[in-house]
Amino acid sequence: MKNWLRRALRTALQSAAGYLAVAVPNVDWSAEKAVLKTTLIGIGISAVSAGLSAVMNLEEE
Repeated sequence: MKNWLRRALRTALQSAAGYLAVAVPNVDWSAEKAVLKTTLIGIGISAVSAGLSAVMNLEEE
């Protein structure tokens, strides 16, 4: 696996784990499904932003 791809995946996972650590304890699981949807969207956004950050830091060959 290419180094930049591994860094991008690792950064995305770190970002998603950080979001989960903060968001999941604050979710009211007895609420509507919209709350769960919002949580999953937040995880997706954090992963995408981490991936974009890694791509922007690619070393030009």
